Amino acid sequence: MVRNSFSTAKRVTSCFSLALLFGCKGGEIEKTTEEMVDDEPVADKAVVVDTWDEGRFFDEFAASKNYGYWDLNKDKHLSEVEFTSSFNNVWDVNGEGRVSQSEWETAISDFGVKAADWTAWNTDGDGYMETAEFEADFAQIGWFSTWDQDKDNLVTEQEYTAGVYQLWDTDGDNQLDRTEYTRYNKYYGR
Repeated sequence: MVRNSFSTAKRVTSCFSLALLFGCKGGEIEKTTEEMVDDEPVADKAVVVDTWDEGRFFDEFAASKNYGYWDLNKDKHLSEVEFTSSFNNVWDVNGEGRVSQSEWETAISDFGVKAADWTAWNTDGDGYMETAEFEADFAQIGWFSTWDQDKDNLVTEQEYTAGVYQLWDTDGDNQLDRTEYTRYNKYYGR
């Protein structure tokens, strides 16, 4: 067994990078740094993902099983009601069953919605958007008809993820960089 010649600081840095990539906890990082043995430098083995293409985005989304949760009738398609409900659920980041003004403003920005007015959506003025209020205004965004590529009045999981991917690929390079894909964890990775 030959110990790697990297310094402890470099091994910790390499393991920290791996921890960010693979979700290791503190104790696992400690164990990893103590057990690293190999003739090859750790840095040559570490792969840091800087971008997601549409396929990787779809795979990550499908693994989350969110789509199946929103597909209430389990027909592997979202109706317009299910589609709208999915966004109501996603934008309710804290999971309390309603969208606060802060959650709404952040989501409007993160999803690139233009010319949306909180007071028009929050019709009862209580500072929260309940399901009925959300459903009444969300359709005006127009995503359902735009994302329904085959025009069957249903949105498949592939159509859904392609729609979100296009919204978040703000520079149009067909890759989500770290800035663009960090929104995934906020809305879909929880």
